Amino acid sequence: MLRLMSDDELDKHPDPAAVLQSWLDSSAAAEVLSRSEISRAVINSRHHTLEHLLQIPAYEILSRSGPEIAVKLLLDRCGRNAGRWAALAAATNFQHHEETITFGDLLDSLDSVPASMQKS
Repeated sequence: MLRLMSDDELDKHPDPAAVLQSWLDSSAAAEVLSRSEISRAVINSRHHTLEHLLQIPAYEILSRSGPEIAVKLLLDRCGRNAGRWAALAAATNFQHHEETITFGDLLDSLDSVPASMQKS
């Protein structure tokens, strides 16, 4: 049975990041907790890594995480590249809750901006 732990409980575990990954990988999650509950728990944990965040649905990161998470990652990826910002605007112009794209897939899609849009 999947049980989400607090960060204080995770502090006592030898590999808290592995525990978070097991939550993301769990097929039993739907039986007990919603994917959204698991995503929020991982996002809110001080033990999450970039690899964890990349596996979470984009809408969870963009709409339910604090700006310190999404903004930093988007600034790092898009920088001063106007084409990437335009691609991000286009990519986020849909109903995120109806999509299954992960945050990692969203960031990767920004790397495939056509050369005509890339203006650094």
